[in-house]
Amino acid sequence: MTDLYNEDILRRIELIALVLEKEGCYTENDLMDYFGVSVQTIRRDAQMIRNMGIPLHSSKGVYSIFEKNIKTLNNLICTYLALNKHDTIKNLKLITDKFKNSTLYTFVKILKAINKKETIRILYKKPHCEEPQIREITPVRLIRTEKNIRLLAVEDDKPEILKIFLLERINKIDFTNKKTKIKNIPDADNIYRTVWDSFTGGEPEKVILKFDKEVGEYILDRIYIETQNIEEIKDGYLMSLEVRLSYEFISWVMGWGEMVEIIEPEELKKEVIERARGILKKNKVK
Repeated sequence: MTDLYNEDILRRIELIALVLEKEGCYTENDLMDYFGVSVQTIRRDAQMIRNMGIPLHSSKGVYSIFEKNIKTLNNLICTYLALNKHDTIKNLKLITDKFKNSTLYTFVKILKAINKKETIRILYKKPHCEEPQIREITPVRLIRTEKNIRLLAVEDDKPEILKIFLLERINKIDFTNKKTKIKNIPDADNIYRTVWDSFTGGEPEKVILKFDKEVGEYILDRIYIETQNIEEIKDGYLMSLEVRLSYEFISWVMGWGEMVEIIEPEELKKEVIERARGILKKNKVK
């Protein structure tokens, strides 16, 4: 991909950013001066932006975008990061050790299968299973977490449930070029509203945690999950959220030790107590 091609895309994304930040402020002449390009280039950029599905309008000589879409914003930010070469895939060397020269091909074909709603056939090694299993799945999304790349997918037997497949546990991938039979694929964005890290199973629970003052001031401005709300009270901070009680979330709660109190639900209290007992039993001081 040439730097000139990158420059065009980056300029268009920055143009969108300018218009979103200051609605009804920039004229064609303003944008020409800002970017140092011709009026034809600005008009061509405006048309390309509209072709992307972004409603860029010109009224009374100024540009505006009236409809904001969080998915489009996500795509623009990810693209801008990638083209600026600031977007890094962690542990990529370990992935290339597994897929060798087919690494890039694997990513490209998985994403094409997602876009075309086609199935793929994988040889997958589950934990505690002696032999890998052949699974035919409909890929939905590739998700990058802190250390892994995970493939979200559905299967014919339970099409309403998104399942997670770790890329490093896939021993082989066959691209079937066959359309999926599943008509209604779950919305990954909606499900991830209540997912703490990557585990998508179980039902969301209402959780209320009480933190000490010191910890509360640390977490007050942190963004953990879309459903969170943090408020200051007399003797600390209350964090309320809707979340699936995954191992990742329970471990996060336990990590605060005596500085957090579980107000609700009872299920979370019992799980934390049970785990704490297990840790004490395994790690007795001699």
